[in-house]
Amino acid sequence: MNPPISRTALVLSGGGARGAYQVGVLKALAELLPEQKTLPFPILCGSSAGAINAAVLACHASRFKVGVRRLEQVWGNFSSDQIYRADAWGMTLNSLRWFASLFRPRHLQPSRRSLLDNAPLRRLLKRIIRFDQIESALQRGHLFALSVTCSGYGSGESVSFFEGHPEIASWQRFRRAGARTRIGIDHLLASSAIPLLFPAVKIHREYFGDGSVRFLAPVSPALHLGADRVMIIGVAGTEREERKAMEGHRYPTLAEIAGQVLDSVFVDSLNSDLEQLQRVNQTLERIPEAELPGLDLRPIETLVIAPSRNLASLSGKHAQSLPPVVRFFFRRAGITHRTGSAVLSYLLFEPSYTRELIALGHADALRQKDEILRFFRAEA
Repeated sequence: MNPPISRTALVLSGGGARGAYQVGVLKALAELLPEQKTLPFPILCGSSAGAINAAVLACHASRFKVGVRRLEQVWGNFSSDQIYRADAWGMTLNSLRWFASLFRPRHLQPSRRSLLDNAPLRRLLKRIIRFDQIESALQRGHLFALSVTCSGYGSGESVSFFEGHPEIASWQRFRRAGARTRIGIDHLLASSAIPLLFPAVKIHREYFGDGSVRFLAPVSPALHLGADRVMIIGVAGTEREERKAMEGHRYPTLAEIAGQVLDSVFVDSLNSDLEQLQRVNQTLERIPEAELPGLDLRPIETLVIAPSRNLASLSGKHAQSLPPVVRFFFRRAGITHRTGSAVLSYLLFEPSYTRELIALGHADALRQKDEILRFFRAEA
């Protein structure tokens, strides 16, 4: 199994339903690189919803455009009941179980409870992903590595489970590690288990949740896997947008607080990691070339594509597309089209919203056409 010459990595961050934006960007890439038959990113790194997208691409590494079409088909036809139980009985029963767990004696084994039951997501992943194709892609040299990052609730570490070329070594850093394994459904479910909303998943001897939690260096797995060039598709705007101040006399709702927490989980770490990477690149530019071989650092070329619009604000107009039962439960938690738009943007798995995000990602990538083509020409 010979490693490919290119060590370009694709980093897909998390964000629940916002992952549809990544599909639009990938669709544009498939159009801008018409001669590209195989996966243009031999290294794939994902967390949360991005982990699922990365796994689908890895399974179709020999046919990049087929993989992108598969993603567009799935995301463009999503419904909430494919991700979590959206029927009245299911949501009521799960809510009662969660409430009852608050009064469970402490000496008893903790119950596997969450606000939403994501059993439908497990069934969906079984249907759309053939994990044996990942090993096949590695053997053929169409894929160098796939990593899926999860957050350990016991250790507090961000663990990047990876399947890849034999030359890749596991790693251990402060609060983050890389562990070689065979990627499976449990890794994807754990990586996409938004805290409190979806249940944690036990892998080996520890329970894991959403990979974006405490993920202080989202780009680092790509570098540990050997990447020297990284393309990042984010799910939050790069431009600072003014936020409307809450009315001073009103206490923030649960949804408003949850929205702030989710934004800090999915957005802040990626932006800070990119800033640090840029500082390292700028520092290396000032060091004489003769001294670079003695340093354990190398310049990393990056290309970032992020939404040109606020995805939370886009979600409000699609709130009515949710099933009536889901809308009822969300309203009780304060998640409305006005106060809960940030939370909605992570949980609105409905085609009207996901298709708009796909279209936005496609348009944003085409606006960066020259940068994208320059990035891949430099690779050649």
